[in-house]
Amino acid sequence: MFEEPEWAEAAPVAAGLGPVISRPQPAAALQNRVPLEDESVDVAVFCLSLMGTNIRDFLEEANRVLKPGGLLKVAEVSSRFEDVWTFLRAVTKLGFKIVSKDLTNSHFFLFDFQKTGPPQVGPKAQLSGLKLHPCLYKRR
Repeated sequence: MFEEPEWAEAAPVAAGLGPVISRPQPAAALQNRVPLEDESVDVAVFCLSLMGTNIRDFLEEANRVLKPGGLLKVAEVSSRFEDVWTFLRAVTKLGFKIVSKDLTNSHFFLFDFQKTGPPQVGPKAQLSGLKLHPCLYKRR
């Protein structure tokens, strides 16, 4: 049987029915932190999941939990990128190097990055390449 992890947020079942679980909400500063030790995983995957406005937080958290040399895999809808090269440069500033990229699919871009170390920019540095467009759904 599936059991909700302790860090999962409450989610409404249906309008007006209230939350499925009632736990205290996490502090705002901890909402993007997963319950894993530093440098404890070999691979982190973001598959159609960089939907928030705080993509940098997600990528920095991946850097935190990845072992040195660990692999970060990203698959995103191609229409979300204004400039894919700016995105790649921004990710490298967060402590990754591009290992492979597949831009041949008309709908999805696939990237593999390797962790090279901690982020190379301060927390207040602007990384414009991390602002992705909303998904465009086209009628086929």
